[in-house]
Amino acid sequence: MHTFISVPRPGDRKTDWVGFAWFSGWTLINAVLGIGVFRRAPLVALFLAPTFAHEALIAVAFLIRRPLVRQSEGWAPRAIAYTATFLIPAFCFFSSLWRPGWMKPSRPLLFMAGVVLWNVGTYLGLWSLLRLRRSFSIVPQARALVTHGPYRIVRHPIYASYLLEYAGVALSHLNPATTAVFLAWLAAAIVRVSYEERTLVAAFPEYVDYKRRVGRFAPRLFRRPSSSAAAQADAANPRAKAGAHI
Repeated sequence: MHTFISVPRPGDRKTDWVGFAWFSGWTLINAVLGIGVFRRAPLVALFLAPTFAHEALIAVAFLIRRPLVRQSEGWAPRAIAYTATFLIPAFCFFSSLWRPGWMKPSRPLLFMAGVVLWNVGTYLGLWSLLRLRRSFSIVPQARALVTHGPYRIVRHPIYASYLLEYAGVALSHLNPATTAVFLAWLAAAIVRVSYEERTLVAAFPEYVDYKRRVGRFAPRLFRRPSSSAAAQADAANPRAKAGAHI
């Protein structure tokens, strides 16, 4: 099916309520599980607390987000978005039921390194969500262009946070199955970002300059000048521009 960018119908908020209900239910389940974990291992529960807060923030974001400006149409962007969102949580859940060996902890050093990555990613995700707030979405959509906070450092800090978290899961439970699922998630995330960026460029022309200046998942070490900066440099030095065409 052909994928294209469209302007959504105003006032349609059914998906907002569906998202709120889904993530509220998920947050409630996690909270109940967290109480059980806290009774058995309070320190572990404290490590998991940011994860619960992350899910709760997502639920709230569905109700306060801005109206749509643009969105990607077609089944492919949605399928990729939901795959990237639920692949690893679903893998961990079903593996714990049917293949518990896949969830066997790694050696102590690898396990602790994975836990550290998970927690760094979780806090980065919380910071990013707090900055994104009313522009949050699961499927590729454009609501407002956010370029402050962690978005000054990377274009997709929420996906970067998941990259750290899921790398932590793979490292702390290192085996061929978790590694393969992590790589599958990474491929889906890259495709998801490409759909999202097409939508953002269609909605906000200034995103092109932002994309040149800021890296996707990590800071750009050598920044390429924006088109406006390049134009100013050419105007200030016409000889250099002329010499380039000789």
